[in-house]
Amino acid sequence: MKEFFEARFQALKEYLSSITEGFSTIGIITEIIDIILVIALIVFIIYSLRLRFKRKKLVLITIIALLIFALAFFFSLTFMQFIMKYLGFWLLGLILIIYNQEIRRLFDKNLHEVVSNKAFTSEEEKKRVIDTLVNSAIYLSERKTGALITVEGKESLDAIIEKSIIINSDVSLEMLSTLFYVGTVTHDGGVIIRGNTIKCAGALYPTTNRYDIPKNLGTRHRAAIGMSEHCDGVTIVVSEETGNISLTYHGGIEIGITPEKLRELLDQYIVKK
Repeated sequence: MKEFFEARFQALKEYLSSITEGFSTIGIITEIIDIILVIALIVFIIYSLRLRFKRKKLVLITIIALLIFALAFFFSLTFMQFIMKYLGFWLLGLILIIYNQEIRRLFDKNLHEVVSNKAFTSEEEKKRVIDTLVNSAIYLSERKTGALITVEGKESLDAIIEKSIIINSDVSLEMLSTLFYVGTVTHDGGVIIRGNTIKCAGALYPTTNRYDIPKNLGTRHRAAIGMSEHCDGVTIVVSEETGNISLTYHGGIEIGITPEKLRELLDQYIVKK
């Protein structure tokens, strides 16, 4: 038994000596960096399984991953090369599965992007629409009427509008409250606003697949977050259960905001020519 452990220890010593260039300072430092990078990669994979990223962050993470792999080859990082050799293909497949929607939207955005030219032409027009949206949100909130309202940004939402019920009406409290009235065909869908016009109602939004969203948020909130991941528009959500007002933009969500906060965020995020 003693001889067995001595032989194993000697083999381990020889292996460590080979990967650290005879236990040289540079060799030891290189292997320490190698181990740290491998641990960081494992943590990143675990984190990625729980959280989805927006398009810009996904591109940044991909670039960082490619740099790490390049460093692994350049500095001959043993453990990282082992991971790349035996797990690289599966890691690539895992990333494609996790981020398939983000990757598809990224290609759609770059290959088929259409820019809307119907943004607000003046501060007065923008203020009038914001006032109407805030008053509508208050009205719907007080009655616990669920609502989903998106104000289009620079990126056109024609692909979604064309599959919805076309309205082409001025933005007004009366029209919005009617569209979301319980029992109407358009109650459960979204309303898309372009400039000072309600373009459509009953719109089906792309739902987010993120795993870090609070479980108490329902399908409207998930749809609003999905829309904010899909475009640069801003979306107002009124909860049917609580009457709370929320707002989503660029993948983020502000939950249970006051009308004053809603007005401030709309003024900040809504696009003007």
